Amino acid sequence: MTETPVTFECRGQQIVGMIHLPPGRERVPAVLMLHGFTGTKVECHRMFVKLGRLLAKKGIASLRFDFRGSGDSAGNFEDITLRSEVADALEAIKFMARHKRFNSRRLGLVGMSLGAAVASYVVGRERTRFQGLVLWAPVAEGTGILDQLSTPEAVASLAQTGLTDYGGNLVSVQFIRQFAEMKPLREVVKCRCPVLIVHGGKDETVPVSHADQYELALRSPDRPVKKIVIPDADHTFNKHVWERRLLDETVAWLTATL
Repeated sequence: MTETPVTFECRGQQIVGMIHLPPGRERVPAVLMLHGFTGTKVECHRMFVKLGRLLAKKGIASLRFDFRGSGDSAGNFEDITLRSEVADALEAIKFMARHKRFNSRRLGLVGMSLGAAVASYVVGRERTRFQGLVLWAPVAEGTGILDQLSTPEAVASLAQTGLTDYGGNLVSVQFIRQFAEMKPLREVVKCRCPVLIVHGGKDETVPVSHADQYELALRSPDRPVKKIVIPDADHTFNKHVWERRLLDETVAWLTATL
């Protein structure tokens, strides 16, 4: 298998990604990965790297990339919004459609946390594009998730500068507004592809009730949906046994659906 750095653009800014390819020259199914808030194309304990390599062993290619303002991509973190990340993901899809090894009729999508909400908007717009969707610890609504952005200190900073600090990252009032108002459940139900939802049973960042909301919204006679709650796992599956279950279930789902 090969791993190749790639670049493409969104609105004149460079996006940096990595492609994982299985051996051969034929067109193969491909998966797009969308990282979470403050994450990168690698994700915590290299989960996206590991997923890309496992998929390649199964004959499935993948693209993982940094949203603008994150990782190696152009832009500043304070310019990130939900809309900018959706735009980046849509450009990534165009890039995949042009790639000579990707079978654009057999695409899958994996989103982590906020990346799962972005994925929901993407499949809502590209309703027939994807044959498989996987949501890791998905955010269903903004209420109660980024509470430290609504402290008196944060509110005062936003009022003065339009920016506030989140773990060393500057976050804009535009991001906070769009995050609070987002409705990913309204978008994800527009797709008809099979959906796998995986959540940690003790996720304190995005409560497991968000996975329940996705499952309830997605249940349909013509759309297979599977929800897996990994007991005791946290938001980013920070034990090897939790990560192993997450990756195994994801690879099995995508192998079966693409």
